[in-house]
Amino acid sequence: MTLVETMTAVMILTVCVYMLSSTVTATLGHSVAQREGAIAADEAMNLFEQMRHVPHERIFALYNADPGDDPEGPGTAPGRHFAVRGLSPWPGDADGLVGEVILPSPGPELSEMVQDPTLGMPRDLNGDAMLDSADHAEDYTLLPVRLRLRWDGQTGKREFEMSTMFAKLERLP
Repeated sequence: MTLVETMTAVMILTVCVYMLSSTVTATLGHSVAQREGAIAADEAMNLFEQMRHVPHERIFALYNADPGDDPEGPGTAPGRHFAVRGLSPWPGDADGLVGEVILPSPGPELSEMVQDPTLGMPRDLNGDAMLDSADHAEDYTLLPVRLRLRWDGQTGKREFEMSTMFAKLERLP
């Protein structure tokens, strides 16, 4: 073998090793990102399930931003922000928590006139077939809710959102 052939073989081998190590590194990063995404999705689904087991008329008061309307007294409700075990909040996050419950209004009032297309707002929340600017915190039958999780992951800043609609359904006599 000549020196040129040997150097060519070493170069090809170096490129192959680099490509293999890059693939392994990317695969490991993707696995971590998938695990973090699964943690976020599981936490969102768990919180929605917890909310589903709360009496419908209390959901807004329990999860809005105003502690003054908490059903058991000020500061007793879970509130708008929540922690997620296994995920760290974005650097500089004001509340230091990963999760946020997003309702049509921050509380204590609930308005049908809020402009939020991701929640399907404006929307008739009390079922009277009219949109108005009245406070519907006490008489809503529909409540759109979005959960947003923002965390600082192994691959950088990540975000996950999930939405649902809670409805108070009653049987007709």
